[in-house]
Amino acid sequence: MPTGVEIRSNIDTENVKGLLLINGGGAIALLTFLPSVLGKPEYVLLTRCIAWSLFCFQLGLVFAVLHNHLRRRCSLAWDSRGPKCSFRSKELLEPCVCYWSQLCMILSAIGFVVAGGIVFFGALQTIDQQQTIVSQSKQQNTLREEMPNKAIGSVPD
Repeated sequence: MPTGVEIRSNIDTENVKGLLLINGGGAIALLTFLPSVLGKPEYVLLTRCIAWSLFCFQLGLVFAVLHNHLRRRCSLAWDSRGPKCSFRSKELLEPCVCYWSQLCMILSAIGFVVAGGIVFFGALQTIDQQQTIVSQSKQQNTLREEMPNKAIGSVPD
């Protein structure tokens, strides 16, 4: 029968795998999509958003790896029964390295959310841009149809 420590360790391991999966999967998905928009002038904004999102996913991956490393150091700090962290002369519940580990975990998740948001809003902006271009094109076609027989530079009657 697994102990509480083993259960928490397994949960933490699955948590790290999840952080690596969501950030790595997001980066791979965008890298797969990038060639279809790269170099097309109508998708410049979306291409930039994808590049920034890739950067956020990479930060998410770095923070996930740091979280995993610090999680191990946190476990060792608990085993050695070292001093707990203090903040403004108050002793906290855990060693400092545990708080750094938790911060990295949160930053990894934030990296994923920010990357997704950047691509989402970039896609919405690109859609709006395309709709504006289509409506302007329709207006120009309507103006051309209204004035088909007038010669350029002719004097009105």
